[in-house]
Order: sequence, then C-alpha cells, then structure tokens
Amino acid sequence: MTRNAVYKTLQEHRFSFIFEIVFALCAALGAIFFIVFFGMKFGLFNVRGSIDERNQFFDRAKATFHQGANPEAEDVRTISEEWQAENLYTVALLQNALRDNLAKIRKQAFPDKKFTWIQSSEWQTLSAALIKDKDVIKKASNTAGISPRLLVSVVIAEQMRFFTSDRESFKKFFEPLKILGSLSQFSLGVSGVKPETAELIEDHLKDSSSPYYLGKSYEHLLEATSTTIGDLRFARLTDARDHYYSYLYTALFVRQIIEQWNRAGFDIQYRPEIIATIFNLGFEKSDPKPNPQVAGSSVVVEGETYTFGGLAYEFYYSGELMGVFGY
Repeated sequence: MTRNAVYKTLQEHRFSFIFEIVFALCAALGAIFFIVFFGMKFGLFNVRGSIDERNQFFDRAKATFHQGANPEAEDVRTISEEWQAENLYTVALLQNALRDNLAKIRKQAFPDKKFTWIQSSEWQTLSAALIKDKDVIKKASNTAGISPRLLVSVVIAEQMRFFTSDRESFKKFFEPLKILGSLSQFSLGVSGVKPETAELIEDHLKDSSSPYYLGKSYEHLLEATSTTIGDLRFARLTDARDHYYSYLYTALFVRQIIEQWNRAGFDIQYRPEIIATIFNLGFEKSDPKPNPQVAGSSVVVEGETYTFGGLAYEFYYSGELMGVFGY
C-alpha cells in the first residue's frame, strides 16, 4: 500500500483508530494499577529499612519529648493528624530542656547563687520588653562601642528596681503590656539616668582632657540642633515610644567609665557588677582601684535581696537572653 493510500485509510477510519488507541492505553494502565495494587498489598515493592526506620525515629523522638509531661493533660495525637500542633509542642519541650540544661550549668558555675529573679513575673515582663527593643539596644551599644549584654545588664537592674518598688503599677500596666517603665521625674528614661549625669556624659564627650574622653568621633554625638540642649536632653531621655537615646546615654556612661579605668590600668569591661554599681552611684563614686566593691540600691525580687551591681552581674553571667544579647 502506498503512503497516500495509508493516509487515506487513516483519514477514513480516524475515529475508530483513535478509539482503539485510547482503549489500548486504558487497558495497559488498568493492568499496571492491578499489578501495583497487589504488589503493595503483599509487600513486593518494599525497600528494606527506609519507611520503617523513619517511622521508628519519629516514634522514638515523640516518646522522648513526651517524657515528663503531665499524663492527665496529655493529648495523644499522631504526627499525621496534627503535625503543626506536635511541632509546636516539641519546640516548647526543647525550650524547656535548654532552660533546664542552662540552669544546671549555672548551678555548676555559681553554686552559691540562686538566680531567684529568673522565676519572677518581673523578669518575664522585662525580658519580653527588652526583646522588643533589641534593635535600638544593639544600635546604641554599637555606637558607644560596648557589648549589648553589658548595656542590658545595667538597664535590667534599674527596671527590676522600678518594677518591684511599685507593684501596683507593674501589675496594672507593665505586666499586661510587656513594656518597660520610662522615668520622667528625678531620673529619666528606661535606665533612670539622672539629669545631672546626662549633662556630665555630654561634657565628657567634648573635654579632651577628661579621663572619660572617648575621642573626636564622639564629640558631636549628642549636640543640640534646633532647640536648647536641656529641652532636647529631656525629650530624648523620656521618649516612651523610642528608647534609643535612653539606651545611648547609658551606653556612653558605661563606655566612659571603662575608658577611665583603662587609663588607670584596670580593665573592667567584663565586670558588669562594678560598672552597674558606678552607674547607680554616679561618676563621683568612680575610683579606679584593684579591689572595687559591689554595691548600689537594694532590689528585692521574690524575697531575695540584691544590690544593684549584684543583680547586673547575675544577669550578665546567667545565660538568659544569650541568643538576643551576646557577650
């Protein structure tokens, strides 16, 4: 048969031809599904160890994470049923495990310290509020040239003192909203910088003969622009919506104290208890010497009495918020 004759035959019988092709394909697919079905049913296609081991892994992991949970509150679910809920539960258990492990490390490193403040409602509120401010805290500490953790150590001592001294305000406003207290009377801002201390910080930036002098790059950092420095200082430190300048003044104080002690031959950049003590007492109490004392205002948390400097020390070395504010 010639090519034209074949083409003509196909054209004349194209519908029956297409039907036959479709029927043949369906028959072939049916045979394949039949073979696959019985193969899976009788385990003919199982790959040894692949699926079984992975399910055993999830079962072991799930059993491990559920150890120690409250049996009465436990809602046993399979991963396939509520995958998201199980993973959220697992994350919570992992966080608790990390916290428990951190507590063990703290106990080994500081056997005489109880770290009672970590269990307080004040700390739960304060830690949440500080995380909200993490960007401005890091910006201020970077500008001043100190570690964020050192800056936060000083702020924590002041905030814990503030929260515990006015429990009614704490319970009514700060705890529900998870915000920091910002002072606006005798002391200013989230760290309680006194107006006269803030003025000294500004003066030290410009006085090249001062032991607190940080260099020319810092001289114009806090200068006033279109308003008087006194009004601007107050507005900066008491801004309840943006705590940047409150953190910056505090960070600059810390850096100036470190600089003063360095010039006297003492490195205190890893002595948060000394720095916080001086911050609480003021520039006039900064006397570089080999064995400085830890002191400051008393802060009572959960029945435990801390000094201002002692509380800063415990936070700094506690490991709390380490993933947010590094050393």
